Parts: sequence; structure tokens; C-alpha cells
Amino acid sequence: MNATEIRDLNWHDLQAQVTGLRETVYAALLLHGPCTTRQLAEASGISILTVRPRVTELCDLGFALCTGREAKEGVYRAYTHAEAAALHQEREAVRRSAEQIPLAL
Repeated sequence: MNATEIRDLNWHDLQAQVTGLRETVYAALLLHGPCTTRQLAEASGISILTVRPRVTELCDLGFALCTGREAKEGVYRAYTHAEAAALHQEREAVRRSAEQIPLAL
């Protein structure tokens, strides 16, 4: 799924993307974060090869963010559902606003 497809999802469809391994990693990040993906894998017992791509997907979907760096690794934190919903609403409002502004020629 590319950035434009993610942008165009409504909140219900966006939430539906957080299932299976994404949901497992999201729950672990809520519980153990903020942390690096390596720390999350160790704390949760989930393979680093599962954690890393799922965290990237969660960031792309707006359910997590990189808050900084530690020893050359990103430190990630999960948004709560309420935070993710609010962020999605803000992005939607900006997108709708931008669509209504005519481009100057």
C-alpha cells in the first residue's frame, strides 16, 4: 500500500489494516514503548524480523512514530487509538482544505 492509498483510507478502513502481526506488534509497542525495534523484540519475544517491518507499517498507517534515535536505531512509540484517530482527522482536514484551494497559475 502506498502513501496515497493510505491517505485516502477512512478511519474505519485504516483501523482494519491493524490486524494479525501488525496488531500483535502494535500491542507490544503500546506496552513496552518507547523503544527501539531491537528492544521491542527482546521485551515482547517477537522476532526482530517480524517487529521491524511491522513497526514501519504502523508508522506509515499513523499508529506509531519515530521519536528519536538511540545507538543508531530509531526509538518508536505507538499512538493510542484516540491519538491515531485525532491525527487522522487532522490530516483529513488538511487534505480537504488543500483540495479546495485553487492553484495559482
